[in-house]
Amino acid sequence: MKTETKTKSKKPLVIVLIVLLVLLGAGIWYFQFDDGYFLTIPIRPGYTKIMDNVYVNKDYSGDRDEIIALVNEAKARDTAFFGELKGLDNWTLIVHDDPKLISKVGDKTTHTLFFPKKEYIGISQEYLNVDIVAHEMTHAELHSHFRSTMTQRRMPTWFDEGVATQNDYREQYSAENWAEQTDNGKNATPLEDMDTGKEFYAGEQEERRFRYMCAKHEVATWLETHTVQELLALADKVDAGEDFYTLYAQ
Repeated sequence: MKTETKTKSKKPLVIVLIVLLVLLGAGIWYFQFDDGYFLTIPIRPGYTKIMDNVYVNKDYSGDRDEIIALVNEAKARDTAFFGELKGLDNWTLIVHDDPKLISKVGDKTTHTLFFPKKEYIGISQEYLNVDIVAHEMTHAELHSHFRSTMTQRRMPTWFDEGVATQNDYREQYSAENWAEQTDNGKNATPLEDMDTGKEFYAGEQEERRFRYMCAKHEVATWLETHTVQELLALADKVDAGEDFYTLYAQ
């Protein structure tokens, strides 16, 4: 009986230890491979701040002054489009040339955190140019009007990317290419076929590039009869729960 009592008394301790180990493992994962990694970039010894909200990996071998000039050019492009940048203080740009960081930061992506409200843009050296920086900053500015992941789910992917490509001047998305490749719209991808990320980013690079081009043209056409302020008002209303397509058709 005494032996059984000792065994029973150890069970709560074992359970506590298991819970602590699970929590420790979850914490390590969060800060090394999830949102926590982005949150701690400003204090991580592996990164160096080169201007407000812009970091490079500590051993970055490129020209840091070139990054500063490029970021300022992208900001000017986005400011000319939006009028002002509401989310300017809530985004962080991470530029890196370490292949190991792609899995954590991304090579050309915008990572949105809603608590706390923050946007992280990760760009590798391979994709470092003003068009991609301006493109990702446009995502960040649009997302600054969202309060939850539900808003992003209600917003069609083609619209999110169509807005971002307004400040992306690469020739592959030009109106001339759109006219040629779609036969003046006859072969353009229908909007309902690129509503979701799964649809929009599917297939090979050329297929995805075609959708980006179609999305850019669609939003550019909408902006011919609407202002950017109306675009942002639409985003705010979608964030409040209104239907995107009802608003978009107005």
